[in-house]
Amino acid sequence: MILLSKPQGLSGGLGFSRRQRLLKAAEYEAVFAHRCAVRTAYFQVMAKPNELGHARLGMIVSKRLFPHAVDRNRVRRRIREAFRQMAAGLPALDLVVRLLAVPDKNTPREEQSRDLLGALEKATSKCSPAC
Repeated sequence: MILLSKPQGLSGGLGFSRRQRLLKAAEYEAVFAHRCAVRTAYFQVMAKPNELGHARLGMIVSKRLFPHAVDRNRVRRRIREAFRQMAAGLPALDLVVRLLAVPDKNTPREEQSRDLLGALEKATSKCSPAC
């Protein structure tokens, strides 16, 4: 039997396992009901403390904003990558990232990433269990 290693990809081998995801509608509803949110130009990040000892991520990318699946998936990949970059330093929170607006074609990708990372940091400080 030949064992194949996982391709490392852009994330440097950092995965996005099932334990890091919000999987059920009830988990999303619990975050919505907690009502702790941060808004930026492009994103809304809602957060709720959890008892699991690690952060989990859920995403909402509307078909109304991006009618084509390839575009929605591209946005999801960017959100996951931002979460991976911060995951080690995040407290035990359930995070839901919702795309609010389609970035302008002239807006650099780096600015969009900074906007998302800033929203994640603000939500973490505002909604963390220590507060």
